[in-house]
Amino acid sequence: MLSQLKQLEDVKDQFQKCVRCGLCRSVCPIFKEDRRETTAPRGKVFLTQMLSSGEIEPGSKVSDKLSMCLLCESCSSECPSGIEVHKLVILARSMVSEKCPSLTNQLIFKKIWTKPQLLNRCVGLLRAGQSFGLLNIGYKMGFLPKSSGLLGQLPGRPARYALPETFPAITKQRARVGYFLGCATNYMFPEVAYSTVKVLSYLGCEVVIPKNTNCCGLPQMANGELATGQQLAAHNLEIFSQAEVEALICDCASCSATLSHSRDGDLPVYDAVSYIMQQLQPDFENRRKINKAITYHDPCHLAKAQKITTQPRQLLQMLPGIEYREMPGAGDCCGGAGTFVIKNFDMSMRILDRKIANIKDTGAELVATCCPTCTMQLSYGLSRHGLNVEVAHPLELLAESLGL
Repeated sequence: MLSQLKQLEDVKDQFQKCVRCGLCRSVCPIFKEDRRETTAPRGKVFLTQMLSSGEIEPGSKVSDKLSMCLLCESCSSECPSGIEVHKLVILARSMVSEKCPSLTNQLIFKKIWTKPQLLNRCVGLLRAGQSFGLLNIGYKMGFLPKSSGLLGQLPGRPARYALPETFPAITKQRARVGYFLGCATNYMFPEVAYSTVKVLSYLGCEVVIPKNTNCCGLPQMANGELATGQQLAAHNLEIFSQAEVEALICDCASCSATLSHSRDGDLPVYDAVSYIMQQLQPDFENRRKINKAITYHDPCHLAKAQKITTQPRQLLQMLPGIEYREMPGAGDCCGGAGTFVIKNFDMSMRILDRKIANIKDTGAELVATCCPTCTMQLSYGLSRHGLNVEVAHPLELLAESLGL
């Protein structure tokens, strides 16, 4: 693990690369709405440079400016000078957090989110609060943030409780893989986890799901607790290395991006759809028909961070009965970005409204996507606009087609 000082040394050369061409501004979802230079990606580069050189002091104003970034990597993907703006923003947030620590951030991202049992109890309290209507009352009285509605109704129990540590291949075994169960999938979309494991098993994988994994580390990295996030990612990778699996599979785009970019060993990390389409190549003949018009939303952490755009579309188009409709702006961010929507709700909704309009234009009955945060955000936006459109993971559809 690199110290903050060493990481800063490593990125200092990037400050000099910016030629102020402004290409980053043309792809930034926030700049498209805000039009202020301070919110543009190159503004963040200069901000980080000034922060690192001591020209400005860390504080709430700097923190607020840095919070206006989705970490969607649109700018990093397009920068002709190869500046990884998202990494600079993460590092700058870490520098601010170190100098001006936020007790709330430390409590949530360092104390609670790093301890699965404690996180479990907190989610249980949220679930109980929903059951008794307390969250709804708190929201109406203004005690809870506007983004509270994104949670939806939490499922009765997390996926972790229903999944064994080893799930055998139910056809001739072809591989032994690890399955990383992300926090959002575990607590909010357990059906996605069940579908992923069943599909892998059906296609000949023995699936190992260790109990002692933790959060992938992205929420911590994105919220100023960079070292903690790096420790969590390293912890998870070590557990799967010890389990002697051939590959680590994630059905959450953010988890697979974080773990694949954090690995320093030989264990390959795959997005689940990509692994299934490339390595297992399912047979779609004589499968159950879905009979729906479907479009697809590219999660930023899949399309931009991992350059995976083809495989999910291939899967959807090969499912029997599917009428696939490509969405205009399918690769545009939906504005969720984990905790961004909590801290910048109004901006997040402005970005989301563009996405919902594009979905509406397709006339699709269902939007498929490979990220639980996107699923939450899109479901909320569709409901907010009164549209009766489902949101699902492609592997839920594959499991349905396979009759699993």
